[in-house]
Amino acid sequence: MPFLGAGQTHIDGKYKATVKRGLYFLTSQMKVNGNMGDLAQGGGSMYSHGLASIVLCEAYAMTHDKFLMAPAQMSLNHIVYAQDPVGGGWRYAPRQAGDTSAVGWQLMALKSGHLAYLQVPPKTIQGAIKFLDSVQIGSGAKYGYTNPGAGQATTAVGLLCRMYLGWKKDHPGIERGVEYISSTGPSKGNMYFNYYGTQVMRHYEGEKWDKWNKAMRDFLVESQEKNGHAKGSWHFKGDHGAESGGRVYVTSMATMILEVYYRHMPIYGKAAAQDEFPL
Repeated sequence: MPFLGAGQTHIDGKYKATVKRGLYFLTSQMKVNGNMGDLAQGGGSMYSHGLASIVLCEAYAMTHDKFLMAPAQMSLNHIVYAQDPVGGGWRYAPRQAGDTSAVGWQLMALKSGHLAYLQVPPKTIQGAIKFLDSVQIGSGAKYGYTNPGAGQATTAVGLLCRMYLGWKKDHPGIERGVEYISSTGPSKGNMYFNYYGTQVMRHYEGEKWDKWNKAMRDFLVESQEKNGHAKGSWHFKGDHGAESGGRVYVTSMATMILEVYYRHMPIYGKAAAQDEFPL
């Protein structure tokens, strides 16, 4: 994802051989039903699948490589199948009752696929909205994990999902949620929150984004490893996911945060508004 975010694909760029091998690995691991969840070790198959699906959909959208079209669509088809038929969410395994964190990755994959003109059923999007309604408080300003609540990272995930699903900038839930994230400020340990929070603030724009961006950007630049074999990377002990994902995970998250200026089209821009999910 960081390579693609920097404009590096398997067709163009200094690192095209690296990206090509990565894409080959992901597609070679795909099962006949489109599932790439077995990439996960120790559970969390839908997390791995969602991330892998984002990669395939973004690579296809950037290159229009016909050889990626079928794998990208198949990965989306598995997300559609794996959705909880009752609550509308996603979790560790297919058709489990959902959690906000897993929902975020699936919805990002579906959005990437939609922008690449792949097929995303309206019913799947309606289910995602149903799930978010079930975990929100304050009319959509804050979000819990599996129940209504106000978790820091889950609120950032929930708000970004709402933006993808068509909530406008002046929606009371968006306004109050952005105010909460702004007042909280970037974390010096939780890169999961920072990743989603940065996207929310970038899409919202304005003074709150400027304030967030300065703090987030300066922190990452200052905390990047400057010496030795780890030069250029990041790692924060206790970070969500750092224990299992290690330095590669934290570095990937930090890199994508710093790519937010050009990797994601602002949702409230005219062009992006025309690409809303079909409902």
